[in-house]
Amino acid sequence: MKCLVTGATGFVGTNLVHELVEAGWKVRATGLHGDTKHIAHLPIEIKMADITIPEEVNEIVKGCDIVFHMAGDTSFWKHYFDRQRRVNVNGTVNIAKACLQNGVKRMVYTSTIDVLGYDPAGEAITEETGKFNFDNMGYNYGETKLKALEKIHNFIQQGLDTVIIYPGFMMGPYDHTLQLGRLFFDMKNGKLPFLIPGGSSFCHVTEVAKAHIVASEQGQTGEGYICAGNSHTNIPHAILWQKMADAINVKPPKTTIPRMIFILYAYMCQITSELTKKPPQNEPGQARQMTCHQYALSSKAVKDLGYHIPDIDTCIEDALVWYRNNGYDL
Repeated sequence: MKCLVTGATGFVGTNLVHELVEAGWKVRATGLHGDTKHIAHLPIEIKMADITIPEEVNEIVKGCDIVFHMAGDTSFWKHYFDRQRRVNVNGTVNIAKACLQNGVKRMVYTSTIDVLGYDPAGEAITEETGKFNFDNMGYNYGETKLKALEKIHNFIQQGLDTVIIYPGFMMGPYDHTLQLGRLFFDMKNGKLPFLIPGGSSFCHVTEVAKAHIVASEQGQTGEGYICAGNSHTNIPHAILWQKMADAINVKPPKTTIPRMIFILYAYMCQITSELTKKPPQNEPGQARQMTCHQYALSSKAVKDLGYHIPDIDTCIEDALVWYRNNGYDL
């Protein structure tokens, strides 16, 4: 069985490539031209491409039985919003079209729990109860992923066998883009003056990658599976940050900033960014999303995909082990 992994140099993509190789798959890995050092030593085919260019997409899809479409632009800088839409929406359309044209048996599409929104009362959402409600927040990433999901459902109607994964906030090895790692370094260097409100559904990236593989084999066509947390890993950001600080033996911030003050701070970051032409530390749309209590339950994935949810301490420790083993000073 030969598969294509888009976004193979990203956080979850790198983990998936390693899991696929271990499981004996023939893997073609693709991403934007850049750093491949975390997958280059593996017995795989690396064929870099720009998924916004249909001709390049057709070449990488050709000859593959399964396509894991994980590529996505997660930037929160307004300067990149047009590019983000091209990658997340147009790129997804290009991949889906190529899958149909080349007779791909199944596509596993990596979405996000963001498309399922959040419960304003702080209850955990499921695949059935979730509904996107991050609109009118300026949260471009969520909006582009929602539009991409709409496109995916259109292709399912056209006969494309697709299974959808909705990951939560992932932690673990191969976080070379420092999605979580940035918080460790900011804490260590005293650059986090306050805790933030809100919370999320935290999970282990390796387990999310494994669930993708099972979804390619056992998932139901057209079905979506939340691969996030449970009642034990749906926690406020403040608790996670305190645990992270404990893990690296530093003191966490003492005060939780009010939501509106944090959003105002994000506007200040945005204004500074316009003047400096450098990415902001935060952005209003992201600040609004982050400060919601976005909890989710992964019961369906646990039942159908054998998805496993480690505790928060394990997620943090596995991330730290990888950072330290790869030369990061933590």
